[in-house]
Amino acid sequence: MEVSALAKRLTENRGIRSLMEDLGKVSGRTDVIRLGGGNPAHIPEAETIFEECFLKLSKSPKLKSLLGDYQSPIGNDSIRELTAEYLSPYLNYTLAKNNIAFFNGSQNAFSYALNLYTGRMEDGKTSKILLPLVPEYIGYADQTIESNGFTAFPPLVQTTNQHRFLYKLNKTRLENADFGAILISNPTNPTGNVFSEEDLDYLQMVAKNRSLPFIIDLAYGAPFPALIGDAKPVHYKEGRILSLSFSKVGLPGVRLGIIVSDSFTIERLTSFASMGNLAVGNLGIYLAEIFFREDSLVKLANNTLRPYYEKKKLLALDLFETAFQTHDIDYEIHEPLGGFFIWIRFPSLRISNQDLYEICKRENLYFVSGHYFFPGLDEEFSHTRECIRLTYSAGEEELANGARLLANILAKYQAN
Repeated sequence: MEVSALAKRLTENRGIRSLMEDLGKVSGRTDVIRLGGGNPAHIPEAETIFEECFLKLSKSPKLKSLLGDYQSPIGNDSIRELTAEYLSPYLNYTLAKNNIAFFNGSQNAFSYALNLYTGRMEDGKTSKILLPLVPEYIGYADQTIESNGFTAFPPLVQTTNQHRFLYKLNKTRLENADFGAILISNPTNPTGNVFSEEDLDYLQMVAKNRSLPFIIDLAYGAPFPALIGDAKPVHYKEGRILSLSFSKVGLPGVRLGIIVSDSFTIERLTSFASMGNLAVGNLGIYLAEIFFREDSLVKLANNTLRPYYEKKKLLALDLFETAFQTHDIDYEIHEPLGGFFIWIRFPSLRISNQDLYEICKRENLYFVSGHYFFPGLDEEFSHTRECIRLTYSAGEEELANGARLLANILAKYQAN
């Protein structure tokens, strides 16, 4: 049976689909070391708050509406207005309801937002999204309806310490690129990079000079879950499209994403949402109303989530570096400034990162091969074959076992 070019491309893509399928296959198994997905940790303090909110909803008069009524495509006006009022001080901008849109997860939101600015435009030209600092989030890769929706080039690589490095903007290449919008995740998934205020202002200037949007994915950023280390939070400014999510606070199953932007963008996203979803789901909307009225989410992020993940990061670094050094593994770790991932490069690996993943998977160790994280990059860059992404949201025993097993396997496939 013949299918569309889009269907063929999505079927052949083994990036985000492969990741989620592998996670689903091993869900609930106790013999598997899961260091691959973006699932947040199960934190008792957070889950207590969520349980209390669910109990409130179960006893609320809104329960019938939650279960039995459609929302509008991007959420009802009253909760959008509440969200605008709540987020305004955190985003340092006076927002209105027309600046807010809810979606069934930020992945859903990006599938619409990216297609506003890619493909064939009204003037007949073809537009692409610029990823100014790859590696970038695996889930962007096939969001655009037309193929080859992204453009990127190798970053600058700065050595910061023994076994440590940092990706930096290649501004010379960026300024000569042709694109229709700029997109970053901040903190960056997969590397844990956090853009400096100087770099954010620079990218804002580049976008503004071309009258193009600057899209910032804050799935791991402030105001929640605020996994940004010591960095200043990103604020809303004209020309920006900010994306927030409930997933990394501990609610990935709720599937709620929030877009903050100008009314022009929100209006067009509404058209996408009404066509693609009919309506946004009720559960996330009603939870948002409780969180924002009680101001519980930001407090949870600052008092619980950030210190929890900071502690887990230090633990994971110690476990993996000890294991690597015990086996004399040649490794480099990107400075983990935010989020909950470790991005590791193995310069002396004799096999590709994809082959390493398949070998480790046979030993019930799961991570994500780094080759998936370079959409739009058409140039040679050794890191595409040498890097992997690990999550440190797993339990201590799982991290320790994963570190030992990975080091054992690497020792067999490392060049002398």
